[in-house]
Amino acid sequence: MDSISKENERRLPSFGEAMFPIVFMVLVLSIGMGVLGWPTGVCLLLSAACAGILAVVRLGYTWEDIEKFIVDKIAAVMPPVLIVIFVGFMVATWSYAGTLPMMVYYGMEIIKPEYLLVIAFVLNAILSYVSGASWGAVASIGVALMGVGIGLEVNLAMLAAAVVTGAYFGDKLSPLSDTTNLAAAVTKTKLYDHIKYMLWTTVPSTLVALAFFLVLGLNQETKGEIAGESLLLLEQLKELYSFGILPLTPMLIILLCTFLRQPTVPSMLLSSVVAILVGWQYQGFDLYNGISSTMGGFNVSMIGVDTADLLPAVSELLNRGGLNNNGGFLAFIICAMGFAGILTGTGMVDVSMGAITAKVKSRKSAIISSGLMTVIINMLTGSDGLNKIITTELMQKKFLQLRMHPLVLARTTEDFGTMTGPIIPWSAAGLYMATTLGVPTMDYLPYCVLFFFSMIFASSYAITGFKILTITDSEAEKLALERGINLTDRDEAPSKLKESIEAS
Repeated sequence: MDSISKENERRLPSFGEAMFPIVFMVLVLSIGMGVLGWPTGVCLLLSAACAGILAVVRLGYTWEDIEKFIVDKIAAVMPPVLIVIFVGFMVATWSYAGTLPMMVYYGMEIIKPEYLLVIAFVLNAILSYVSGASWGAVASIGVALMGVGIGLEVNLAMLAAAVVTGAYFGDKLSPLSDTTNLAAAVTKTKLYDHIKYMLWTTVPSTLVALAFFLVLGLNQETKGEIAGESLLLLEQLKELYSFGILPLTPMLIILLCTFLRQPTVPSMLLSSVVAILVGWQYQGFDLYNGISSTMGGFNVSMIGVDTADLLPAVSELLNRGGLNNNGGFLAFIICAMGFAGILTGTGMVDVSMGAITAKVKSRKSAIISSGLMTVIINMLTGSDGLNKIITTELMQKKFLQLRMHPLVLARTTEDFGTMTGPIIPWSAAGLYMATTLGVPTMDYLPYCVLFFFSMIFASSYAITGFKILTITDSEAEKLALERGINLTDRDEAPSKLKESIEAS
């Protein structure tokens, strides 16, 4: 009886109550990070505390409810968290086996420094398009290219941006991509129509990105032939490891599993086991060191050399990975997902975003508002999937009322939602990219011009009406009927939103 009474006491927040924790988070991040230099996790933990106190004091929730919201949200992001953890596991064994050193060695010999940024973009775009897995591309080719970048002394923030944007270009247009299929599914549009329609914003922004990376590469200080210190780095890598086909086997396993769409974590484990065997049998290293590297990370001293005799760049290149090095990442996830879980579970996201739909009166404002909504939801929840679900539920009726085809909404959620995930430091994508590539999100963010220009082109099309697919009254009624929407009734999206999120 008490539980029923407490359930009845709970209520949705008002707009002011919903916005209070969001405004608090913006202020804490701005002042705490920007002025006082606090860690991002601390700022998000304070924001979560603010949202939790408000939910208990004002909305009738109990601590048990808040705890459940947090646990459910953390559980929802565990698949990408596991991937991040096992990237460290895998990278350590790749250094032990000679996989990473060999790719860096030949990459430095073949690739000219001035073209590395463009090559990184193109290679990651191709792999991610063919496989539909941006994260898999970054974890394999991306990691190797970062090693090449260290050897060639290029700007690692620029290189990380080229890797990330290239991977997301391929992922966005791939028919195998999870995000692309999700955007088409929630808007109930045909997959290949959705991909074709995205070309209008993705292709021009990609051309801008390629030109940008080419100019950056041509103007970097390290040009032409490999410098003397880099030549010494190559010599030392060749002395430390035996190169051949076998050291490439762990990377080939990852590429094959990616192409075959196999589960990521088992693929990484298989690659790591093979890497340990290669390091033990082919390189002749101690088996214990190979196994222990998976926990504490690889160190050059594990292969029996005096690090004092090596260039610092060798240690910088090879000393990485390990499960134990992800403690800070896991703490960050708890803080970020705690805040996101409370906002989502108490309906604060629904109410705050739902208020935007009431202000929409034109096609231009509908598109731009939807785009901003996906970005805000990305920032609040850290979930690339959730931003598409919520935005579609809240805006699909408005698009039909304004006689715009659902393809416009699907493209908007991709141009703004998919493209901002990797540049939000506390999102799953942002955390993954920063951890895998070893470059903080805020460092590579300024160079992610593909993401910015995707939003710029989408906004300019909305303002000018260019390539905005419109429909007739009869087509709108037909599409509404297929989606169970009554165009004459008041907006029913908020009431259906929670069911849709839970089902998805």
